[in-house]
Amino acid sequence: MFWFDSIEHNRWLSGCLQDLLDYGRKSEVKTGFACLDRNGEVDLEQPIQLYLTARMVHVFSLGVLLGVPGCRRLVEHGIRCLNQYFRDPENGGWFDAIEHELHQDGKAIPYKGRDDKRSYSHAFLLLGAASATAADRIGAHELMQEAIRDNDLHWWDPEAGMVCESFDRDYSVCEDYRGLNSNMHMAEAYMLLAQVTNDSKWMDRTLRILERVARVSREYNWRIPEHYDSQWQPLLGYNRENPQETHRAYGSDVGHSFMFSRLMLEARAMLQISGKEVPTWMKEAATGIFERAREDAWRRDGAPGFAFTVDWEGKPVIRDRQAWVQFEAIGAAVTLLRVAQQEGALAEEVDHYEHCYRAWLDFAYEHFLVRGGRIVHRLSPDNQPLDLENQKLRDSVYHAVQAVLLPRLPLAPAFATALAQGKLDKPLSEEPSRKKRFGGF
Repeated sequence: MFWFDSIEHNRWLSGCLQDLLDYGRKSEVKTGFACLDRNGEVDLEQPIQLYLTARMVHVFSLGVLLGVPGCRRLVEHGIRCLNQYFRDPENGGWFDAIEHELHQDGKAIPYKGRDDKRSYSHAFLLLGAASATAADRIGAHELMQEAIRDNDLHWWDPEAGMVCESFDRDYSVCEDYRGLNSNMHMAEAYMLLAQVTNDSKWMDRTLRILERVARVSREYNWRIPEHYDSQWQPLLGYNRENPQETHRAYGSDVGHSFMFSRLMLEARAMLQISGKEVPTWMKEAATGIFERAREDAWRRDGAPGFAFTVDWEGKPVIRDRQAWVQFEAIGAAVTLLRVAQQEGALAEEVDHYEHCYRAWLDFAYEHFLVRGGRIVHRLSPDNQPLDLENQKLRDSVYHAVQAVLLPRLPLAPAFATALAQGKLDKPLSEEPSRKKRFGGF
């Protein structure tokens, strides 16, 4: 029996999930959801960020669909804040970050003059609004429709089949840089939109993004180039002289490799259940990218854990272990194990992915997950906590919540729609729920 076919293991996953939701509640502030410091208190030195507030709307929407008390109010709080404080009343769109304190007229103040618009944050706006729509929360559908209009107007580049990176406040100047981080999260949001709106264009866009990633990663031995110029030519040396710039890190990002692998398999499963033709590249690329990241980054320093980035020969560059990378690796292992399980793979292949799942979840439990839902976000190469006072970035519980929820759900549909369709703890069931509210695409 696989771990996540065990009732007791699923109970453990459920308890972990509820702890994470309880911990996430601590991030609520008047204007959205804030970063937390190492003690689980609101970090007043960090702004209130669009991506984080929208992520928490998504997470608490999953809580609503799971039936966890208190999550409905938190989703509606997030929707109100996205509408009232983050929206740019003059130019449209949403500010990327705002100050904790409001202007005397009650309006939000862009953080330290940072009033640009970023597709990374907009991807989470779409994801949060779509999940809240699936959870039937007040104002969610209207927010989703407005975010869709903004996406169509500014972010999607139909010629490239990708989204651009950022604009200035009035959308008059587009940054020359293009990146896969924002496109990865946009693909995640698009897949959910495909189900919530029943509009096939979102799946078409998802496939264009994922196909480009598959194509370019094949050229680099399944390592994924992260950075590009405005014509979508890879910039392999980007930030080589500043490799610790974690938001646009030099080299191949291991966590993104695992997430792209998972997204490809989830998109593939969506095509299968809709009866559409499945491109052959999807499983090949997902498997190749997964194995390359595993071989490059796992236990490369004589101790368990994943290096954060590697160069184009597979040598670790940033050796710190990061919690979100671990959680994405767990999710990718689950998806590959489910595919192997469902499609009659050889026993050795099934055992391989199950071993990855067990070993990586053990590591997360021992090093990253703290009782009560708190997460240690970074470790040194010898697995000592780096979650210290001088570490400013505090991520949300988003990656961890999805990692412990994914083993209890089928590969498709997406998290929110699967929960809305009553598929929790029915990962292999393809029978439509009597309460099914959202269909295919």
